[in-house]
Amino acid sequence: LVSQMCNHMLGGMVFFQDPMDAHPHHADIECLNRQASIHNVLVANNPTTAMAMMEVLRTALTENRPELIPSFFFTMQSPSVQRYKDQQGSIIDKMTNRRNSSVI
Repeated sequence: LVSQMCNHMLGGMVFFQDPMDAHPHHADIECLNRQASIHNVLVANNPTTAMAMMEVLRTALTENRPELIPSFFFTMQSPSVQRYKDQQGSIIDKMTNRRNSSVI
């Protein structure tokens, strides 16, 4: 699922888990939810949100209203992704400049 999100091939998901039970793959679940937030993917974590999601999907598709489910039609990212990329680029530039000045 994460791979499909990163490749902009997943616009939404229904992912239920037992909230009363510990999961040995808890880190994987956190990664899945984090990537859904990063890529702004529609997520339903329980039956109530799944029912609401299905109603929105039905309305969007039958009434030709893609704005109701943009993650299905457009590539999207959380605004924090660009800030993170900018910060990382700044760090890389700083380290590259430091390395180049020490070589000279």
